[in-house]
Amino acid sequence: MKITVNLKERSYDINIEHGLRFRFTDLVKSAFPDTSFAIVTNTTIAELYKELINSWSSELDCPIHVVPDGEVYKTIETWNGILDFLLDSGLDRSSKVIALGGGVVGDMTGFAASTFLRGVGFIQVPTTLLAMVDSSVGGKTGVDHATGKNLIGAFHQPELVIIDTGFLDTLSDRDFLSGYAELFKYALIGGRDMFDFVYANHDAMVAKERDKLLEGIYRSVSIKARVVEQDEHETSGLRALLNFGHTFAHSIEKYFNFESVLHGEAVLWGIHCAYEMGKLTDTVSSGDCSLFEELLSRMPLPKLPQKVDPGKILGFMYKDKKVLSGKLRFVLPTDPGFSKVSTDISEKQVLATLERVFP
Repeated sequence: MKITVNLKERSYDINIEHGLRFRFTDLVKSAFPDTSFAIVTNTTIAELYKELINSWSSELDCPIHVVPDGEVYKTIETWNGILDFLLDSGLDRSSKVIALGGGVVGDMTGFAASTFLRGVGFIQVPTTLLAMVDSSVGGKTGVDHATGKNLIGAFHQPELVIIDTGFLDTLSDRDFLSGYAELFKYALIGGRDMFDFVYANHDAMVAKERDKLLEGIYRSVSIKARVVEQDEHETSGLRALLNFGHTFAHSIEKYFNFESVLHGEAVLWGIHCAYEMGKLTDTVSSGDCSLFEELLSRMPLPKLPQKVDPGKILGFMYKDKKVLSGKLRFVLPTDPGFSKVSTDISEKQVLATLERVFP
């Protein structure tokens, strides 16, 4: 399966196939002949796929840099370490940096590539479901700051994305379901066809049935690619739809210091918050509530480490990059498969929503 993200001179292909990692070096040599490479990965992937990474390094004659695994390490310090590695590797402006890992690796490596020698190309090889359906596509790169998530970064599109669902075989059930929350999100923004597809095939995808999961990934990435083509830098409001549940989710992650709650787990809580806000503000028609609630009931909410203080969650929201002119932006469901961006939600309504979800 192949999807092209059409961005004129910055267009790129997304290849999706089970077992694609075994043809990776041939693919990149063909796409980028006479090019030097460098690989950035994390400690978990470096251990799980030691032989594979070493073979890539040998066949591409490229160095490897390993960063710590986890959102807590998505920092300026880790990003600076990647830049030190690239500077020490003797690469030039025609070189390509390969990001092998989940969203943290992809975001930091892409950001390093955007600033190294004022910008070099990079290749995304996502190893988690979350990165496959979300962060590996679209060019959002960056690191977290003590005050909030992804507050430092740049738009820097990859030049190639290689999605091999074989990497999911070593993913824990918790990490898989965290990533699936991002796929599940597309049921609420990707149109009625996507809503119906997830509604009908949820159990098969959660059970990791290969064909259905491949189709779910393909559909999700296709939806994101079309949105990115129309609103690459999130200026028209269309791309903001991809943030369904994320205004809540990022604040939940911050509340737990990016440590004990995974991004997708926070997104799932955020999805439920967005639905509750949709009911509270009447963006969801009463006739559709049962259909929404049937779908949402299929994804049980993960347990949180401790009771949540709604007031603190609200406070963190105002430090999120999605705040526009001092107003919070929310993506709220309207009809099955469709949502809209809203900036006219009062603080009282936000707090009421949080109190419903976190009584």
